[in-house]
Amino acid sequence: MRYRNIVLDKTTVLEAKLKNLETIVQRQQPVSDFMKTINEAKEIVNEIADFVEREERSAGEINTGIRR
Repeated sequence: MRYRNIVLDKTTVLEAKLKNLETIVQRQQPVSDFMKTINEAKEIVNEIADFVEREERSAGEINTGIRR
């Protein structure tokens, strides 16, 4: 995988965002903080999906696309 390190870094950031969401809930912070973090996490998921889509497909791979 050509973008392996970038994807791994993005998943680490995504994990941090999820932990941040847990903290927001535990501290009962405003919903706006929660929504902001969710939107940031969604952006990271889209970036990861873009990197995966850029990868060349192997001959035996069945890939209908990951975009919804």
